[in-house]
Amino acid sequence: MTPGIVLLVVGALLTFAVEDHVDNLNLGVAGVILMLAGVAVLVHARTAKDEKTITVREESSDPEDTTHVVEQITRERHQD
Repeated sequence: MTPGIVLLVVGALLTFAVEDHVDNLNLGVAGVILMLAGVAVLVHARTAKDEKTITVREESSDPEDTTHVVEQITRERHQD
């Protein structure tokens, strides 16, 4: 999320705070482009699905049996 905010801030500075003229470069347009890129990064970060791996581990022992059973289930969960 931080790169999107940085792009927004730099773009706003170029658009609204800098009054210099650079040959072959319109700083206002460059600032707007950076702000749009920052918004796109923030939207993508907000809507991207996080994949989490959930591991469930169950252990059981039968006192009359010498075996120890361990069952491990791993599945991926997608957040909506």
